[in-house]
Amino acid sequence: MYKNALKEDFIRVVEDLDGTVESTDTIAKLKTKIENSSTFESDPDFVKTLIKNCIDERVSRNERDLEKQKIELAKLQLAQLEKEIELQTAKNEALSLNLLQLKSKRNSSKQT
Repeated sequence: MYKNALKEDFIRVVEDLDGTVESTDTIAKLKTKIENSSTFESDPDFVKTLIKNCIDERVSRNERDLEKQKIELAKLQLAQLEKEIELQTAKNEALSLNLLQLKSKRNSSKQT
């Protein structure tokens, strides 16, 4: 029933069951509060489903956050590549101008 559950999941379930959570509560204490709740005593399957839903929501939220981070990283990498292309284009233009100047100097020195 508690497989893959984190403390934040237990806190949320205790709060959903109208229990109070103290900052010093351990996971064991939170589990005890859940198991001693009137809701658990009257409908343990409901509480088990509640715990499972909390876990599933947290996992989904973490997966969404990870996807957002991947997208942000891809955007940053794209921006970096665009800057590198811009820099390389500027270098190529500068080299082209230098070559034109050299050719122009050669041509003018040949004519004299």
